[in-house]
This record gives sequence, C-alpha cells and structure tokens, in this order.
Amino acid sequence: MIPTVFIIGAGLGGLSAAMYLASHGFKVTVFEKNARVGGKMQEFRSKTGYHFDAGPTLLTMPFVFRDLFQSVGRHLEDYLTLTPLKTSCKYFFPDGTTFNAYTNKGKLFQEIRTVFPGLEPSFREYLNYTKKIYAATAQSFIYNPLTFWRLIRQNPLDFLAIDAFSTAHEANSRFFADARFVQFLDRFPTYVGSSPYLAPATLNVIPHVELTFGAHYVQGGIYQLAKAYQKVCAELGVRFCFNTEVTEILLKENQASGVRLKNGESHFCDAIVSNDDAVHTYQQLVNQSSREIISETIFRRWEASCSGFVLCLGVKASHPELSHHNIFFSSNYEHEFDEIFTQKVPPTDPTIYISISAKSDAAQAPDGAENWFVLVNAPYLTEKFDWEKEKKSYRNLIMNRLKQLGFKKLEEQIEFEQILTPKDLQTRFNANLGSIYGISSNSRSAAFLRPANRSPYVKGLYLASGSSHPGGGTPMVTLSGKFAADLLMEDFL
Repeated sequence: MIPTVFIIGAGLGGLSAAMYLASHGFKVTVFEKNARVGGKMQEFRSKTGYHFDAGPTLLTMPFVFRDLFQSVGRHLEDYLTLTPLKTSCKYFFPDGTTFNAYTNKGKLFQEIRTVFPGLEPSFREYLNYTKKIYAATAQSFIYNPLTFWRLIRQNPLDFLAIDAFSTAHEANSRFFADARFVQFLDRFPTYVGSSPYLAPATLNVIPHVELTFGAHYVQGGIYQLAKAYQKVCAELGVRFCFNTEVTEILLKENQASGVRLKNGESHFCDAIVSNDDAVHTYQQLVNQSSREIISETIFRRWEASCSGFVLCLGVKASHPELSHHNIFFSSNYEHEFDEIFTQKVPPTDPTIYISISAKSDAAQAPDGAENWFVLVNAPYLTEKFDWEKEKKSYRNLIMNRLKQLGFKKLEEQIEFEQILTPKDLQTRFNANLGSIYGISSNSRSAAFLRPANRSPYVKGLYLASGSSHPGGGTPMVTLSGKFAADLLMEDFL
C-alpha cells in the first residue's frame, strides 16, 4: 500500500520534502495557508514595474539545490538560471571606508590589501580556521540529520575545532585588531538571526561558506527558486491545497494520524512533515496532552531568532555608488545587538542592508530606476514595542538614517513603497514571535540542538523548516526538507 504523507506548509523545506518523497512513490499532499508557495520566500510586483524579493535575496551553496534536483531525476538549470555575483556585498563603515567583498579570492585579497593594509596574512589564517570548522561540522551538523548515534560517534577533537566555547565576536577579535574588519566578520551570524556577541564561534563557518562557494542570484528574482520547486512537485504528482490552513495535527495513541483544517474538515494520513515553525507546530498544532510532554525548559531553550523591518522602495533614480547587495554599518554594533536581544526594542542606530536586484537584472525595475529592498534587524515580538502603532515612526527613523548616509533626495524619489514588520511575518507565516530564522543560535545548545527532523515527542511527525535542524537560510531549509524525508522513509520503507 502506498503511504500517504501530509506536508504542512509550502516553504522550501516543505517543497523539498514533497519532491523527494513523491519521487520515491509516496502519495503527497501539501496544505498551505496562503495562496502560493515559498513561505517567507515571496515576491512583490508593483503596477509601475518594480519587482522585489521580499525574503531571501542571495543564494549560497548552489550545489545543495542541484543535488536536490538531481536526486529526483531533474537538472536545476532546466528550471532556472543561477548567476554568480562578482561581489557578495559592498560594505560601508561609519568612518567612510568602503569595502567590496569580491567572490574571486584574488580580487578579495587585493581589496583587503588596499582597504585594510597589513591584514591579508591574518585573513589567510582566518580562512584556514573557518575551513576547519566547516570540516568538523559538515557531516554531523550540516549535510546529515542530527541523531543521537551520529552525535556520539563525533570525533571529540572536532569539538575543539568548532570553537564552541568562544563567541563569534571573541574569535574574530583574536584574529584582527581593526574594529572595522571585525565588524565585517561579525555580520555573518546575523544570516541565521543571531548576535555575534552571544552566538558560538562555530557560526564562523558562515563566512567560509560564502567566501568559498560564492554568492548567486536567480535570474527573474530569487522567488523563481520556489516556483521551480513547485513545478517539479507538480510533475511528480504532488497535490497542493492552497488557502487551506491546518489548525491541528490529529493523533492516535501519540501517532500523527491526520490534520484538522480551519474549515473544520479532518483528513487522515500515515505521516506528517511540518514545514511550519517548530515552536508553533508543538505549541499550537499538536493537542494539549502532547504539548505537556515537552517541558517549558525546552521551549525556553528554543528562543526565537531576531526578526526584521523591511521597506520595499521603488526609487525613480540611479545610484551608481551602490552594488546589488550593500551594508551600511551602525556606529556601535554591540549596542545595536544589545537593543535587539537584551532590551528587545528596535535599534535606534540600525545597520541597514539594501538589496537592489536591478543592478544584476535590469528587468527588476523600470528604466533609470532601482528596486530597493531595505532590511534592518529587529527584535522578535514582545510587549515592549507595538509595531501596529509605531511602524510609521520607525519607517521615518530609517529614512532619516538613509538621508544622513547621503541619500538626501531619496524621499522625493520614491514612487512605490511597502512596509513589512515582524507582526506581518507572524500573521502571514505563523512565524514564532515574528522571527525570520526560527530559532536563534545565541547559545551552544541552541546552535547544536535545534528541534530534530524526526520528532522525539510524536511518532510519525517530521520537521522541515529553518527552526529545525540544520537551521535557517535557503540551503539549510532545503536540506531540512531532505532530512525529514530521509528519516520518514527509514521508518516507513
């Protein structure tokens, strides 16, 4: 008999699991509360010709996507075009220094020699250090499901190599005395919604990944990746139910047996893959008796990652000084993260990220115009800040900061604008407390002991999202779906 699998959510993790399971003969149905696939990977198009990727804006580790497509008998390049970028990001420091993070190693070293004279030898040492972290974490923590047996077989020497007892900032400061270069490296833990002053130095594997595997853009917008996943799923016979919200995971003797929908209907299956946020899955979707077996201590360990405040701006002007990806650093990075993670208020002097995909793809904006995706890190939702009341004032704070950075005419150049707040993320995607990346890695336990892909609490329930193993980010979420599918097949075949 062909096993029936329900997948809750059509983000990349859910789609990845659906592709893999369907290719192995499972009968797969995906329930998605929204009208289209992608989860937090979404796009906006204005009537005036501006296009925005309102989610991930950069791809790393392209082999992860190619491997997934190959595993289901497809070629990624038949569905979309990945374009390598010459620079992963252009950095602007408060003292006026600019630094291009070239993806070509030779050009990157030359840029370091020019902008940060004398730091190249230390940077080469740093790259060897991050390479060791990658080698020690790749098989146990990145490219395979994390299981008890895999964990105990880990070479004890690897735990020394991953530098888990320093924070990312402490490790970066050991290599470099220049505060600007440390700030550049401290940015990478934010890729998974964490603070460099709290997260373990193991997250310094992230600069290794970006600097080794490069940065890529998908022609037509990053959302084309989600559409490619959907197309392959459809080819493999996956059934989609859009505008269909799951409100409960049904259990029979602590075995996942089906779902109850918002319209009251119940449907039954052999197993469930939740692409929903892990905390939301356990706190809201499983019934009360199952919630009680998960201690509050565990829930507290699963602290939400940071969120973000987004402005999508259609700008009727050209800014040649900007690249595709740009970072304008704050003057006090440590204070910024203290505001986000300790005080839990939006930063008063935020680091500002601006992505302009029209720099690489002219069709993303009208002639002579640019599509600005402006993102600042923000705390997850608490009672300390009301986004419904304050979003306009915080929008004005960001615009004033951009004006101070030299974009004096920006306000009058805007002909399209859309705002996204942490509250929007919670409402649209069931993101726990509006977090972008699920669970933060602001402690060693959170970094290595994320919710498992095979639920230890509910039989027949598997997790595939940025809040479960191996973590946030487009390639990691794709791997999470693959891991959930692998474990499900171990149990059912």
